[in-house]
Amino acid sequence: MLKLSRRNWNNVLIFAVLILMFVLYGIPQRLQQKMAVEHRLIPADAQLLMVGFASQRLVKAGPQWQLQPAGNNLVDAAQLALAWQHSQLNPVDTLPMQSRVPVAQASVQLVGESMPVIWLLYPGDESANNPAQGSENNQYLLQQAGQKQFYQLSRQQARQLFLLEQ
Repeated sequence: MLKLSRRNWNNVLIFAVLILMFVLYGIPQRLQQKMAVEHRLIPADAQLLMVGFASQRLVKAGPQWQLQPAGNNLVDAAQLALAWQHSQLNPVDTLPMQSRVPVAQASVQLVGESMPVIWLLYPGDESANNPAQGSENNQYLLQQAGQKQFYQLSRQQARQLFLLEQ
């Protein structure tokens, strides 16, 4: 057996408790953070270059963002770019319907990618909406072209991201 003084045994116990606390608390918390899947419009490590809408494009011109052609709308191009870069998506389970027709589409070009990412915006499931709420609380469904997963967007998010008319 090791011959340690009382003070050295206390130090050993303190370090053992610290290691035990790290193992029981720190490691599971880190694993949970790494396993949490984050759904975003563009990957966190990607850089946005351009977003093309039906009648306008959001482009990066030097250090600034611009909408082209510049219309008389009151959209802040920098805020729109931030919304595309940092929006979190909520996945939803929905029944596949062949009759879904998108109400808007956006083509997203990322730095270093040759093919754009196409996002399609659909009106939400009418059965999911409460008719008593009226049409102001409609939800939208968002889907990346070629993927099966749908994401839910509020009316406000859809208007902001896809430049929908009020």
